[in-house]
Amino acid sequence: MTRFAIAVGSNLGDRIQHLRFARSQMGGLGDVHAVSGLYETAPVGGPDQDPYLNAVFVLDSALQPSELLESLHAVEAEAGRERKTKWGPRTLDLDIVSMDPGEIATEHLVVPHPRAAEREFVLRPLCDVWPSATVGEDLEARRALDRLTEDQGVDLLAASWLEEHPWPGRLFVGAQFAWFLVVALLMAWDGTVPEGDADPVRVAGALVAFVGAGLAFISSRRLGPALTALPEPRDEGSLIETGAYSRARHPIYGGVTMFILGASLIVDSLAGSLLSLGLIPFFFVKSSYEERRLRIKYPGYRAYQHRVTHRIIPFLI
Repeated sequence: MTRFAIAVGSNLGDRIQHLRFARSQMGGLGDVHAVSGLYETAPVGGPDQDPYLNAVFVLDSALQPSELLESLHAVEAEAGRERKTKWGPRTLDLDIVSMDPGEIATEHLVVPHPRAAEREFVLRPLCDVWPSATVGEDLEARRALDRLTEDQGVDLLAASWLEEHPWPGRLFVGAQFAWFLVVALLMAWDGTVPEGDADPVRVAGALVAFVGAGLAFISSRRLGPALTALPEPRDEGSLIETGAYSRARHPIYGGVTMFILGASLIVDSLAGSLLSLGLIPFFFVKSSYEERRLRIKYPGYRAYQHRVTHRIIPFLI
């Protein structure tokens, strides 16, 4: 029985499903000992193309290396891979990057992979599951990773990714609505209904609430079928980059925050206003979780993040 490290990547089509398909096929080739976290990686070499999703499987197999390579190529073909352009985009890429015991060097297969020690998108997931794997002469994966000095654009998106886990998103939504309820109770507790001439604070609050409501409404309309309270993208949605989304990546969160803050100012509730401002860091945390899921679903989301730098309020935050 030989232990193999299999690097897996995809940047065409439904990338996450291609990687999950690859994992489902590994059981026919041996016993899967471990699965790394899921990373997104800027493409290296080749033509202009979308970023990759990458991971590493550790497989214990009775197959010879050449037999395993042939089987991996069959899995790639079943996933729709076409070998037309060197280092070009692909639905599924499977490489043997390390093995124990032994090494091999033939016309068609070299293990350890000759470029594994230079590639962060191989080393980082490999160190998740097999840091002592050999990636060069007397060189372990963890040492090779420590030696890298250049940022290669590799980001961890999920520690666990083989199955969907809806509970974190539901927890965020539950906390969000509980927050709204507490703000409303505080407004009722220490707020007052405006009487007579409105003071500047209440006027400013009305303006902030009006702008926030408008921002939330038009942003919701712009999302169309992609609209959901959960921080996971819907299957039928698409990446929206126009309207308010050309100025902020999560304008609904900004609009909701402004509306609740404005309402607190209208009733002159200090406690409500302070807790409303607390929604800003809350939405930053929620949107960080959401953006990792958006990057898994949409290959173009990484470039969108770099292009649209404000997160929740256009031109401001």
